[in-house]
Amino acid sequence: MNEEIEKNKEEVINIISNILDKGSNYVIKSMPINSHIKEILIDVKKVIKDKEFSQILKVAVSSSIKEGMEISKVSEKNIKEIGKIVDTAFNGGLTNAINLGIDVISVAKKYGNIFGNYIEDFFSNLKNFVSSTEFKKKVYNSINKCIDKVDNFKELCNDWYDAYDNFNLKDIGDIAGKLNKMKTKVQFDTNCINENTIIQNMTELVNRRKKKLTPFQLDICSNLEEI
Repeated sequence: MNEEIEKNKEEVINIISNILDKGSNYVIKSMPINSHIKEILIDVKKVIKDKEFSQILKVAVSSSIKEGMEISKVSEKNIKEIGKIVDTAFNGGLTNAINLGIDVISVAKKYGNIFGNYIEDFFSNLKNFVSSTEFKKKVYNSINKCIDKVDNFKELCNDWYDAYDNFNLKDIGDIAGKLNKMKTKVQFDTNCINENTIIQNMTELVNRRKKKLTPFQLDICSNLEEI
């Protein structure tokens, strides 16, 4: 898969990891256990953020996307958007793949532990959460927020070009600064990152020249990573 899809996958993995982390807290709070056991389970649930589970989650997402593409008969070029990445993954059995990953880490955590029964219940409840409509809803809500951030970023890019057309140096600088602060929120969208690079290059050169750029300079700005 190309770089754009890989970035989308990383964002999906981060979203799912955060949802599982928060979901784990709700699972623990809902269990009829004393505060001492809860403290133990809070320590156990940290495995959701461990490198081992991150790798398991990466495999789960990748394999379910591949399976979803085969089931849906869609090509790679048709799933580049982050929303379609998630659709394809769920069609390819993302829920089951995540639950299989939870099984893997749960075995290691409960084996030989005197609180193994509680740990087993915790992971069982976590799997129920993953299989629920609430989990899927939270994933899609998070994806929609990502899409909104991209739309807002692109609107701000348009505002920058309007400022450039009107040659308002203050607005040019202010908007470029806002875009640079926002770019970390849209790192998964290659088009946004590329557009920001162009705008930052143009802003830097415009501030030096105090006038609009020539076609040759515009071409240079569009092809440099940084000045």
